[in-house]
Amino acid sequence: MSTWFKYYRSSTDHHLRSKPLIWIYWLYCLEQAAWKDHTVFWKGEEYTLQTGHFITTIERDKDKNGLSQSQIRNARTVLAKCNMIDIQSSRQGTLVKVNNWNDFQERNGEQPQTIQHKTDTQPTQNRHTTDTKTATTVEGIERKKVRRKRITTDAPEYSEPFEKFWKIYPKAEDKAEAFELYQELQPDHEKDLLEFAFSYGAEFSRARKQYAKKAKYILRNMEWKTWMQDQQQTKRESDPAPVRDIKPPATGVRSYGAYALRVRDQCKGIDTSIIKAAFEEGIDVNQLIQNHQQEAV
Repeated sequence: MSTWFKYYRSSTDHHLRSKPLIWIYWLYCLEQAAWKDHTVFWKGEEYTLQTGHFITTIERDKDKNGLSQSQIRNARTVLAKCNMIDIQSSRQGTLVKVNNWNDFQERNGEQPQTIQHKTDTQPTQNRHTTDTKTATTVEGIERKKVRRKRITTDAPEYSEPFEKFWKIYPKAEDKAEAFELYQELQPDHEKDLLEFAFSYGAEFSRARKQYAKKAKYILRNMEWKTWMQDQQQTKRESDPAPVRDIKPPATGVRSYGAYALRVRDQCKGIDTSIIKAAFEEGIDVNQLIQNHQQEAV
């Protein structure tokens, strides 16, 4: 469903109009803002997204606008200081509120695509006008029926990459809605999404499958990418430190017992105190043996 928002000509005189990167992000905020209250899945639960709000992430904003992370952060800071937006950040995404949205758009909660026609209060002039209105009304009703039927009964033609993704994803619910969101991410993230599906499916398999989110929720606002990043960070933190090659001590033997046993085997009658002193001083076992044999000769 396509929607629209009002953009005033007076915007050309706005003081931020000369800051193209900031202005790009401002227009993006207007495009993304919800035009009516609706329910989304956020922070692990159902959340009512109010009119003029939207949920996003730095990664999603970068992909949508072609801006760097620092440019996104700068734009958010400037717009917030100008009281054009409010921001609430969390690990699950950022909630952005476009301030004065209802006053700016003057919709009073109406759907953006709805056009209110004036009611004809004048009496009918002739039969032709009446027939035209009747025909138009009937045609509109029939068109509405066809549209409603298309939404509820016609299945979309799913792409092959999506079918691969869907076969692996652990929760097979609301496929059509998931496919619509998947198409927005294709083809840039096809391989990444397949890798995500494997990882998510492994994490929520068997008994844990019931805790998996529906794909239509996790594909929104690049949440799937945030999940992958969190998994990688957790793995890095949990992996043990790599075992480094431990070089043998200067003595050539790791323990005193092995050191003494080897010396006694080669040097019959050597005093134990000599062996112990040599080990503590770090003298190589071979060197000690050689020295003792030379002294014996």
